[in-house]
Amino acid sequence: MKKILTLTIVLMLTVIVSCGKKNTDNSVFSNTDKPSDPAATLELKKLFTISSENQTDTAAYLKMPMSLTSNKNGDIYILDVRAMNVKKFDSEGNYIKSIGRSGQGPGEFLYPNVMFIDNDTLNVTSVQPPKLVKFDLDGNFYYEKHIGQVQLQSLRMSRNGEHIASYVQKVMMKEGTMPDIEFSLAVIETDSLKAKSVLRSKTFSVNEIIQGKLDINDLIIPFVPGDEFIYVSENSDNQYRILAYDYEGNKKFEIRKDYKMIRYTPEEKQKYLDEMKKNSQGTQEIKIGNFKKAISSMHTDKYGRLLVVPNVDRNLDSTGVYVDIFKDGKFLNRADYSEIQDKEAVGLIKMFSNQEFYIGDRLYVMSMEDLSIDVYEY
Repeated sequence: MKKILTLTIVLMLTVIVSCGKKNTDNSVFSNTDKPSDPAATLELKKLFTISSENQTDTAAYLKMPMSLTSNKNGDIYILDVRAMNVKKFDSEGNYIKSIGRSGQGPGEFLYPNVMFIDNDTLNVTSVQPPKLVKFDLDGNFYYEKHIGQVQLQSLRMSRNGEHIASYVQKVMMKEGTMPDIEFSLAVIETDSLKAKSVLRSKTFSVNEIIQGKLDINDLIIPFVPGDEFIYVSENSDNQYRILAYDYEGNKKFEIRKDYKMIRYTPEEKQKYLDEMKKNSQGTQEIKIGNFKKAISSMHTDKYGRLLVVPNVDRNLDSTGVYVDIFKDGKFLNRADYSEIQDKEAVGLIKMFSNQEFYIGDRLYVMSMEDLSIDVYEY
């Protein structure tokens, strides 16, 4: 995982601290740990794995997968940052072709960082030069445009394909010193890729990261765009709280659940610090708090449910990883999730070890360490 964390931080740093939206509703769904529907579950059936080991064409080898999407036919598109292309596989995991290549010409990019499908168009953004490149779903290039110095990070699309939410990074250069970074979590216009409404925003100095003045765990806010609302974690270590906004940026309601603060064990904390120091080149100090964030990640599934992966106390929970299932603000049940997430991963390392993509009736689990994608149906 050498240098992967450094590159990922450059591409994905997210600081979302302040908030202040209009037309706030006061609806609060308060939940206990008692399930309201014990029959609700998440049953996963593994279908196949995509990896370099089972490929006969070297062009299909995964070098640094960063994102994934799928079209209505079930074809799979994998954004490979290091290979500077998008690899297309069919619905059974067979390699079809690579789309795009390294360069600065038409249909080429350097360090592509965002990918999404809008109707019949595959969209890929490039860091250098900063542009949006468009292909048809067969990989034929037909259009590109420059998008300025503002970069989208960790873009996610609602299941119905109508809404996009993303972190937006703007670098502000300062003569004689490290630049400032403005980070926002925003609803994005599909055509222009400009922010339609900003949910949260924060400006910080790169030096604050390098000198260990900011805990990077404070900078990663779990969020997921649903068909009707975008769900944003409060990113707290002392409460389990999710805020729901409409796509105009108005807060509509809250989801809360009983929660007990979970302290890092000394072993977990030391492991996290060692991993971060090893992979965060150029960073002088690593800062980490004493308690875990209540929520690790969030997703929406084909049943219209909100899936929330919390952090857990390893001393009390033998499995170590589970998912809380909500519907219409109500806690339905808890399901085992240990097959999907490594129970030994802690802090930011968990995010960089696996990514999950719920698309259609499938779950795609991308391992950024094993360079593989496990495909499940549910």
